[in-house]
Amino acid sequence: MKQLLSKKIGLVFIIIQFLLTVGLIGLILYVDILPEKYLLVIAVVLIFLLAYTFFSQMAKKMYIVGRVLSGIFCVIIIVGAAYLWRGFQAINNMSDVDIKVDEVSAIVLVEDPAQSVDEAVDYEFGILKDIGREYTDSMLNNLETELGKKLLTKEYDDAVSLVDALYSKEIKVIIFNEAFREMITELHENFETETRVLGNHQIETVVNITEEEDKVVENDDFKKPFIIYCSGIDTYGKISKTSRSDVNIVAVVNPETAQILLINTPRDYYVPLSISNGKCDKLTHAGIYGVDVSVETLEMLYDIDIDYYARVNFSGLTDIVDALGGVKVYSDFTFTSDWGPSFKEGYNEVNGKQALAFCRERHHLGSGDLQRGINHQHMITAIIDKATSPAVLKNFNKLMDSVEGAFETNMKTKKITKFVKMQMDENPKWNIESMSAGGTGGKTYTYSMPGQRSYVMYPDEDTISEIKDAIKTILDGKKLKKNKDKEDGKDKDKDTGKDSNETKKSGE
Repeated sequence: MKQLLSKKIGLVFIIIQFLLTVGLIGLILYVDILPEKYLLVIAVVLIFLLAYTFFSQMAKKMYIVGRVLSGIFCVIIIVGAAYLWRGFQAINNMSDVDIKVDEVSAIVLVEDPAQSVDEAVDYEFGILKDIGREYTDSMLNNLETELGKKLLTKEYDDAVSLVDALYSKEIKVIIFNEAFREMITELHENFETETRVLGNHQIETVVNITEEEDKVVENDDFKKPFIIYCSGIDTYGKISKTSRSDVNIVAVVNPETAQILLINTPRDYYVPLSISNGKCDKLTHAGIYGVDVSVETLEMLYDIDIDYYARVNFSGLTDIVDALGGVKVYSDFTFTSDWGPSFKEGYNEVNGKQALAFCRERHHLGSGDLQRGINHQHMITAIIDKATSPAVLKNFNKLMDSVEGAFETNMKTKKITKFVKMQMDENPKWNIESMSAGGTGGKTYTYSMPGQRSYVMYPDEDTISEIKDAIKTILDGKKLKKNKDKEDGKDKDKDTGKDSNETKKSGE
């Protein structure tokens, strides 16, 4: 001991290594993401290394080697702790998100002389009469407080009528919820360049999906089956911003039996929204009113309780797949996408750009948007397969950055870490099955666009019943019988979906 104390530098190394060792073990316990068997091995190894470097520095001939090894071990511990903390922070940042953001703007035609809301204070403001009125009123109240004046308004039944009134110069400025922008730009292709935003206002609202979530996390068995709604939005910017949902997949998960059922519901499915008082609309339009409306609408359709939701920035798919080092995705058909890449029937190795093209394509597919939804299921399966393999560690930091920018969920951090822990501990081979809701194409009026006929898909009750039965089978812990027609995505009796290409012409 006297010899060790005389070597002050060595003592410093030992103290640093000891503190780092204790810190890493404490971090592992705090994060609670590693199985106990791994924690025990890591603790034993760390204690052994600490003891080895301690006693080696007591020896006359080994103290230099011990000092060098202590430095190396310190670096390894720091790197390991950094990786662990980075992963936990990524999960924490994208989980427990229960806020939706509505952005409402004051918009004029681009040639209008007004350059700010102050200069439009004497204009008549066009507003929506009923749809999303709480957001319109919030914007109006904010403007009237800022301007110190009561604004003159004129009401319109829907967003299309509102924008048409602006173009016809019936009114000079409109209060416009940006969630409608994508829908409007399909009717007015140059809306982005023909109009100008004078000012905007953001409203944050708490999304209540699972009322007893805190209790569930603490007390419930993490292997209990659950249902999660996956919403894919083809937008940039903040994921919590309300917008149409082009991808609507319900995932029924049973950790006990290692089964996942992915259910695709076409974006044009003609169903009553939870807020429409029985009036039908396209499923994609539910997202305009918030992810909670999409969840409630699908709950009504399939008679289920959805526990969680996850929103994915569709454009971020490129970064996620690249960070995984590419994935192997199955294609039911050979086709060339609008964006260039071609795919063969069977398995295809794809990078991020190719993956995005694969998921976005519908014009060169026989069943249009219906097959696009099936392709989304294939891509989810490919990503899960790659993400649960050891290869994911190679580009770990890059993957975490990609996921943080493209994914958010209301599932609690602790719930997610439990599943990661289970995956590492048991390494189950997940059996992933897919189903798609079928229907018949047609044109009619919708809740969000009551003044214009749009392409819709009328639900097929037989496929809805089949999906309900399959959901019950998974939740009951039974094995799902495979349906070859559903696996191949070639159910000839259902709608081909070719009319979905008329979307651009009709405005939706």
